[in-house]
Amino acid sequence: MSNEHQVDLPDPEEVLRAAEAVSSPRVLSDYIAAIRVLRAKKFTFREIAEWLESNFGISADHNSVWRAYARTISDIEAAEEAKEDDERQLEEAIETADRNETWRPVEPTPPAAEATSVETKADAQAPKTLPRKRKTNANK
Repeated sequence: MSNEHQVDLPDPEEVLRAAEAVSSPRVLSDYIAAIRVLRAKKFTFREIAEWLESNFGISADHNSVWRAYARTISDIEAAEEAKEDDERQLEEAIETADRNETWRPVEPTPPAAEATSVETKADAQAPKTLPRKRKTNANK
């Protein structure tokens, strides 16, 4: 093998020392105590993500905040929290729309009229025929 094709790789010990010198990245689970406090104050997961970003530059979306939080509670509690969070967001959206006078409730439309006659299975499968034209005196 020719030395021309060998690549100069760094010493493994040098790479190890560099890796040891790097600080550990922070993950959302490191901030779970703060997330719990904000949840107790009725913050939604979306609001918590926005709060973390605006106050500390922690980039997180509401899904990642939810996942970090949900890992610390039971599945039943997580489902209840998610339902409460959705309801709270809907209420806030309605309140905002009311305040901005953009809320327009839509009247429910009645269901389509159902056929009054009941077809048998045989009737439903039978081919439909076109009505015959009636002969008039003009056609005779």
